[in-house]
Amino acid sequence: MKTQSCITLALSLIALSIPAPAQADPAQDCPLTQSIYRDADGKGFELAFSSPRPKTPYPASAIIQHAQGGRMYEFDVSQSSGYGSVWLNTLKNYPGPPRSFWITFFDQDLKAATPIWLLDAKTAPKYAAIAELGGHDHYRRRGTKNPPLIGDVMWRFDRCQPTK
Repeated sequence: MKTQSCITLALSLIALSIPAPAQADPAQDCPLTQSIYRDADGKGFELAFSSPRPKTPYPASAIIQHAQGGRMYEFDVSQSSGYGSVWLNTLKNYPGPPRSFWITFFDQDLKAATPIWLLDAKTAPKYAAIAELGGHDHYRRRGTKNPPLIGDVMWRFDRCQPTK
């Protein structure tokens, strides 16, 4: 009986000393074109990427939406040749002159992680920032309260959209 208790205790100690399997990063198997980011300020905004709209030369499309305001911005996503900067381009039905916003991506250590070529990205980067969107949103929607203004926000990967 004493031997059995010692063996049980030894096995328990061994089990406790073995590290638990690492939790898989949810972005590991999520291509950028299926990724959804949320604003890190927690205001309820989502930046959702998807496949390109039909009959366009773009590698992806994206929307910014909010539970209170629905779809606020819709974009075609383009990427420059060479260096490969990624741009969010407003659609032609956008009120006012067309706009392009530079988006850059960062890994969990806040190191640059913009894909060399968007379509080759197998893993959605952890964070993103969109240049000049906060100021644009402020002047476009100032005086409105719902939803709140976007501001200059960091976007954090939230989840992967299910494949269709």
